[in-house]
Amino acid sequence: MFHPFLTSESGAITVDWTVLTASLAGLGLAVGSVVSGGVQNLSNDIADFLSGVEMSDRFRDLIEQVCDNAGVGNGTAGMTYQGMPVTALLIYQAGDFIGGLPDEAQAKAEGGVPLTLQLSPDASPVVLLIADDDDEMHEVDNSQLVAADVTLDGTTYGAGFDVSSAYTLSDSSSGMMLSSLHFGDPWNGTQQGPVLATAASNPLEPGESYTFDGNQTTHNNEQPYGAYLGCGG
Repeated sequence: MFHPFLTSESGAITVDWTVLTASLAGLGLAVGSVVSGGVQNLSNDIADFLSGVEMSDRFRDLIEQVCDNAGVGNGTAGMTYQGMPVTALLIYQAGDFIGGLPDEAQAKAEGGVPLTLQLSPDASPVVLLIADDDDEMHEVDNSQLVAADVTLDGTTYGAGFDVSSAYTLSDSSSGMMLSSLHFGDPWNGTQQGPVLATAASNPLEPGESYTFDGNQTTHNNEQPYGAYLGCGG
């Protein structure tokens, strides 16, 4: 007499719905426990990125003031030196960093090991007007010239001094990079001397430390001037 009841397809589905709901809830909890760590890391990355944006905003007025004082607040369009176009880079002097900047030999010795640089509390960028016959910062190139006098840590380098870059440090997590700057008169085809300044891709906050996990020689790894912090860009 139970056969009709067992074969019937009509009736309440409360039991089935309860079982399915409980299963889905359990699945949700399991998935949540698996991805929670990744979500937390992502939220931290977003917070770090937004902090970087706020830092850049904080330095916008300073950068504009430095560029205006150098007469290149609107950029260098149409400006030339010895027939070559001029670019305005905002650079940091070696004296802006506690302990200075590593020379090429020291940077090579670090290799892929993270290298941390700390800015002094009173660090501030200065404008370097550089003339070049192409759009990239090279190591082995005698066409990169100082286009107007620039004073770095008390020493003035006049128009016509040669400029080159030996290495570029980079941070894979933020994309920030720093390229060494050497000044020579005359250019001698090699840049193993002291690093007098650095061109940065982003504003650097006084007193802060920055860690770089990448290091490449600039030769055959040249960067365009547009990749660096500049005036009127």
